[in-house]
Amino acid sequence: MGLPERSATAVAAVVSVAAVLAVQLVLFPVPLGVWIQGAVLGLLGSLMAVGLGLTYRLNKIINFAQGGLGTAPAVLAVGLVAFSGVNYFAGLATGLVASVLLTAIAEFLVVRRFRRSPRLILTVATIGLSQLLVVLSLLIPRLWGQTPIASAVVTFPWHFTWHIAPIVFDANDLVAVVVSLACLAGVWIWFTRSDIGIAVQAAGDRRDRASMLGIPVGRLQSITWVVAGVLSFVSIFFQAAILGLPLDPTYGLTALVTALAALALGNFTELPVIAASAVALGILQQGVAWDDPTNPALGLAVLAAVVFAAIVVRQLLTRHHDRESETTLSLAGSVRDLPAAAKDLTEVRVGTPAGALVAFAAACTLPLWMGPGELIRVSALVTYAIVGCSVVVLTGWSGQVSLGQMSFAAVGATVGAVALLDWHWDLSLALLLAGTAAAAVAVVVGIPTLRLDGMFAAVTTLAFALAASGYLLVRAEFSWIPQGQIGVPYLFGLAITSQASVFELCLGVLVLVLVAMHGLRHSRTGRVLRALPANQRAASGYGVRVMWAKLTAFGVSGFIAGLGGCLLLVVNQQYVETPFLVPVSLLVFTSTAVGGLGSALGAILGAALVEGSTIFLPPSWQLLPAGLGVLVVLILFPRGLAGLCSDLRDWALDALARHKGTAAPGVGGPIDPVLAP
Repeated sequence: MGLPERSATAVAAVVSVAAVLAVQLVLFPVPLGVWIQGAVLGLLGSLMAVGLGLTYRLNKIINFAQGGLGTAPAVLAVGLVAFSGVNYFAGLATGLVASVLLTAIAEFLVVRRFRRSPRLILTVATIGLSQLLVVLSLLIPRLWGQTPIASAVVTFPWHFTWHIAPIVFDANDLVAVVVSLACLAGVWIWFTRSDIGIAVQAAGDRRDRASMLGIPVGRLQSITWVVAGVLSFVSIFFQAAILGLPLDPTYGLTALVTALAALALGNFTELPVIAASAVALGILQQGVAWDDPTNPALGLAVLAAVVFAAIVVRQLLTRHHDRESETTLSLAGSVRDLPAAAKDLTEVRVGTPAGALVAFAAACTLPLWMGPGELIRVSALVTYAIVGCSVVVLTGWSGQVSLGQMSFAAVGATVGAVALLDWHWDLSLALLLAGTAAAAVAVVVGIPTLRLDGMFAAVTTLAFALAASGYLLVRAEFSWIPQGQIGVPYLFGLAITSQASVFELCLGVLVLVLVAMHGLRHSRTGRVLRALPANQRAASGYGVRVMWAKLTAFGVSGFIAGLGGCLLLVVNQQYVETPFLVPVSLLVFTSTAVGGLGSALGAILGAALVEGSTIFLPPSWQLLPAGLGVLVVLILFPRGLAGLCSDLRDWALDALARHKGTAAPGVGGPIDPVLAP
């Protein structure tokens, strides 16, 4: 990075932090005591943000398990102090040791196994790891018979208070400030002055070159991840001493998005700016909460706006693409198309459509031997498979990581509810309107990341998902969202009166989506989308307008997700927020990864395996199949279950060719050039 670009980045960072503070002072003014409390909480939040920055600099990924790596040890430490009567310092020391061990184990068993995998695969692995850690955090309180752990109280043994209107501060606040500043100073000295820290910077800039120079990249990765895990634990533990520990599946996500906002403001790599941004965001969040205490979800919308603005600023300053990062978001060995020679085999020409018809006929018989309650759940699974298909288009094909697909589905559901309830439209028109509205929103959400690599889409979509599920698409916040039941919908004038007909409707739309995706995949547009994550410069050399291609991916993906959301509205008979919460978005993403992000078949297999298994599990265990499943499948079958099916298909065709005494029909060979005419 040259001096002019460094100067521009520094100016942008200062302006961004100042803008956050200006928004707080102008729109959400607070008394001095509240302002100071926001700064204290922001300091604690800066520890998690700096930890994210460390792992990003080294691995070039966003570690979505960062919050969980700190939350689980913090729950253990808080429980020991509050319920077992363990000394405060002994509980804190136990939590520190637990955070070191947990992070080291996670790095060794999960992160290190994907060190040579594309960044997209490692990112998916951290998402699966985060959901496993959520399950662990929910299970730890059961050691004391406490579910949840919100009643636990931890306080520093030195008691004193002072008052800055209207907040009464105590020793917990002072200790939080001292510890936060000490941790930030220690990390900065370690990162910029020690040999290990300088080596980490070198490894992060050019990992392969650092390895060739004899730098122990694996050991440096372990140290960096442990430091990041300890920072996360310290952040959550001392925040619990001030505010308590209201543990739920979205707690770590909210903290993570706040850290991601600071990360974006700090250009993802500038650690001092990241820390300062986190403090400014803490003050802003306290200002929003003080201004409207009855509406805590408003802070999520404000936070999402900050994320969008920060990434837009980064995009405006981006003058070139990092070649290393732009070639590592593609999926390793995506599901292969059948070679032309194999397609000419009689068994393939007859067996492929026959197999599809048999599978469709078998699905159509489900209403004959399932009750209405079971059909409702199966219909919901079909809609999740449709949303999974939208993940395939956006992430599997074009490399834009999206963690908020259910928020696009929520847009389709709300618009569909308006069309059906308020305007009394036919369901066919409502589906088209729902898909179009979701496509438009998806394009808007994707615009800030057009000149950046696909990892940044994960930040914007996750921020939008939190804002949409917590505020923007909540019936209690906006009166335009219908709250009644939709009654009997009509499709082309035919009434859909039974749950069996609802299931057949969902199945029919899924078939149409699969047919459309098959046509899109083999069209020039589909080949362009699949070329984006592999090499954007090569795609540009073929005359591809990369930005328009990315917008196309967002639009198509949003349209499919909107269809799924509108169908889920029909299944539930009214719009409710629960199916569109952020954990569900993560579940859809990870289930599609388990099934195979490169194929529409993967969306179906993932929905059946992961979402289907959650139906029969208690709430605290429902994230386990996604978390454990994605890690096991990515380790054993990096291309997912659809990739396994592709390998079995190739094996069968090879065996068929040997049986006929002919050469294998090109099975397992290289994929045809993506941009071939």
